Amino acid sequence: MLELSNSVLVALLVALISSAVLLIVQKNSANVIPGYKVSNRDPTFIIAGPTYSGKTGLFNLLTTDGHKPTVMSQEPNVAEDYMLPSTAKSFRFKLMEFPGHFKLRYRLYDTLKDSTSLKGLIFVVDSTVDPQKLTETAEFLYEILGLTERFPDGVDILIACNKSESFSSRPPLKIRDALEKEIGKIIERRVKSLASVKKADTTSGVEDEDGAPPQSVEFQSNHEFRFDALDGNVDAMDGSVLKGQIEKWECWIDERAVN
Repeated sequence: MLELSNSVLVALLVALISSAVLLIVQKNSANVIPGYKVSNRDPTFIIAGPTYSGKTGLFNLLTTDGHKPTVMSQEPNVAEDYMLPSTAKSFRFKLMEFPGHFKLRYRLYDTLKDSTSLKGLIFVVDSTVDPQKLTETAEFLYEILGLTERFPDGVDILIACNKSESFSSRPPLKIRDALEKEIGKIIERRVKSLASVKKADTTSGVEDEDGAPPQSVEFQSNHEFRFDALDGNVDAMDGSVLKGQIEKWECWIDERAVN
């Protein structure tokens, strides 16, 4: 009888431990993009954007409180266990800055796929660029959204409009609107391209294997593309890395760091 009781206790203990392990695994996997392996579970903020927009300068300003000569990044910059000086609570996180060159963007995409606790993404743009010439920038942001919107609640994105000290800089809302419209055009072009391919496949007798739309048309709807319709918030704020005027961006990070 005693042996039976011990056996029951052992069985219950094993069941409890197994349940606890399962709950921990489920909690850590709750925010990962389905189908991707996880390598970064740390609370993380990411700095990204086109080349020469001021990403590395912003990273240096945040991590060293000063300016350093910068060149086009080849490797990601990473600050482990980072904390903003303005953060009321001692919340530490990983701060990562990625190269903007199109041949190196896979590093950013891989990190977005492999992370479970993305607190926010700072997308740095040059506010002096003519809004009518933002096609490449919009395509980059579109590819990022294709990954961040696969998280259960999306990922908040800040369009950090750098170089606001310049007389030729554009207002943040105008840049946001221009990017929004350009992404809408990108979706429209890709939908038409997909329709042409499907029509050609149908004509030639080739059938779609799974019928699933590619990533490029996931934002398609019967209405115009709108940032406000996304799961993650998309804000736009001006600032200047050169002048050290990044208080608005720091506040944006601060709000998401403690939540």
